[in-house]
Amino acid sequence: MSALDSLAPELIQKIGTELGNNVTELRLVCKRMSSILESHILRSIAIDITKPRLDVGISQLTTLATQGNHAATATHELHIRYLCPSKDPSDRSPTWVFEPDTEKWVEQLPTPHPEVKIAEEKMQAMLQVAIASLSNLRSLKWNIGGYDSKWTPTAVMNAVKTLPLLESLELIVESFNMADLQLQSLRNLQSIKISSPMNESFVKIVEPLSLLIAKSPNLHTLHLGPTYGPTGSLHRLLRNCPPNIILPLKHLGLQGFSLKLDSITLPHLHRLTSLTLHNSTRSESDPDGAYVSKAESSHSDEIWAILKTTDVRLDGIDVNHISTTLLDYISSYSGLKKLHLAPINLQTQGQSDLAANQFYNLCLGKHMSSLEELIVMAEYEGGWCLGDQALVVISLCKKLKILEGSLVSAALDDAVKSLIDVTTQLPRMEKLTIYPANLEDFRWSICGYPVMGHFQYVRAQLSRCIREYEVTESSKPVPLILVDSRKFVMAPSEGAGSAGGAYRYQCDSDEPDDSE
Repeated sequence: MSALDSLAPELIQKIGTELGNNVTELRLVCKRMSSILESHILRSIAIDITKPRLDVGISQLTTLATQGNHAATATHELHIRYLCPSKDPSDRSPTWVFEPDTEKWVEQLPTPHPEVKIAEEKMQAMLQVAIASLSNLRSLKWNIGGYDSKWTPTAVMNAVKTLPLLESLELIVESFNMADLQLQSLRNLQSIKISSPMNESFVKIVEPLSLLIAKSPNLHTLHLGPTYGPTGSLHRLLRNCPPNIILPLKHLGLQGFSLKLDSITLPHLHRLTSLTLHNSTRSESDPDGAYVSKAESSHSDEIWAILKTTDVRLDGIDVNHISTTLLDYISSYSGLKKLHLAPINLQTQGQSDLAANQFYNLCLGKHMSSLEELIVMAEYEGGWCLGDQALVVISLCKKLKILEGSLVSAALDDAVKSLIDVTTQLPRMEKLTIYPANLEDFRWSICGYPVMGHFQYVRAQLSRCIREYEVTESSKPVPLILVDSRKFVMAPSEGAGSAGGAYRYQCDSDEPDDSE
């Protein structure tokens, strides 16, 4: 241990990074280790106050609210998970119950307890002070939950707006009126990510968010959604930007927001490297009060056609609307690193297979030397599945690390073997994920039971085929395969010798297969 103790602090910090969560054990070795690694431990912290861990959560707040605490300068990243002392996240009992007398569904609030009331009072006294103490905070990720105390968002925002170095804000909103967040009180952010299942939440923050964007001239990342229905547009989000400010946007994600490329939006997108575009809508009005004019929205076909005429060459694309103009854009250049496709808009098998043929024959090959992540979410079995045509091109993508897709279930044994065989030709592969896809016969099915039965059957057969795949130690297929939540990793098969013996995939779950 004396040799390790004599290392330079920078090397010890690097070792701590490699150890991950086990770094706390190294910190206990001696005082020098503890001192050097303290800032490493405190660099990223989480506030998590729930009923099962009230003592721990309140103790942490007390420490943070104490003047001179070490986290005040060491912490750069904060994740606020829960601020609900009355809630037990592991409790899966119904939160809404039906009252026969009134014939209405009513929310069943957690039963109050004395310790919860005491914790709530301590939170009110310390939460804002604790967060405001983190003077070097750069990044805030905040889960705003339906059971958080009603006063907490105001307290958190009052603290956050005092933090001088904050650059990144990520909000995951479960249930809350986001209009009360006063986003316009912040400034100089470089990354903004907001997700919420509630359309009305986004409708109410378009204007304050636009004001925040206008006060963030170095904004390089903007991700909004998913949401449904016409919520807003990029035009609306940019309308408060001063004419002399051009945002250096590199990563743009719009899920449920409209996009139109024109003289107003294009100047902010010249540096764009990745684009996520889901559920883009052209609807002009909505019962929630949203309004998106035709001047602020385009059909996705127009977007890709315009991008093809610009100098914007994306290295990341994530879309759920496949069109000829998108495929033309992808085939017009080289250099894609991440490509996520979900062809949910193609209405017939003919349309789907035609687009898939164009993609695998003309598009994917343009990016063989750069592609690191390929995800193809085939809705139905057919051309988009990872069949022979696709695997020929994929086998040439030598930098590929992550591959996700579906297989045709009619000949699953051969399909699984061919797919895993291809991964032996990809030296950087880290993870393969396989999903069931619908049978074409179910395209217009109303009843969900046949679909559920098919998915269950395919998942079970995939598990069987993966377990039966045999490989020698030298062939090195992908080390991790996922089927839903089940993980398969390689291990020596029973009775195999230590040298050159057969290996098989084993599942980390004891869940039984619903097969045969």
